[in-house]
Amino acid sequence: MPGPPPVGDDAFINDHDAVDSAGDDDDDEDGVKPKSDKKAGRRKIKIEFIQDKSRRHITFSKRKAGMWPAAYELSTLTGTQVLLLVVSETGLVYTFTTAKLQPLVTQPEGKNLIQACLNAP
Repeated sequence: MPGPPPVGDDAFINDHDAVDSAGDDDDDEDGVKPKSDKKAGRRKIKIEFIQDKSRRHITFSKRKAGMWPAAYELSTLTGTQVLLLVVSETGLVYTFTTAKLQPLVTQPEGKNLIQACLNAP
């Protein structure tokens, strides 16, 4: 007679309870977990200021490059107008705009507005 349903950490499906027609499970070694090889891939990083200037620049470049496709996709999928303005540590201004917002970064009035915002305390 089965006991009460598992609760908490024990609430999972145990693969050893399900056997195939041969009466054996799929594991080669019973009761021994296979070693998990460390795989290269995404790792969780702390979101904090990067002290090393070289690493900071590399991170800036990679993350900036990832934002452009995201801005384009957001605009395309939702029909919204997007203005993405990124200013590097050295003061270089990078922009992505949809057609309607393009004058904000190409016309003198828009450039002056952006510069005034960047110079504000």
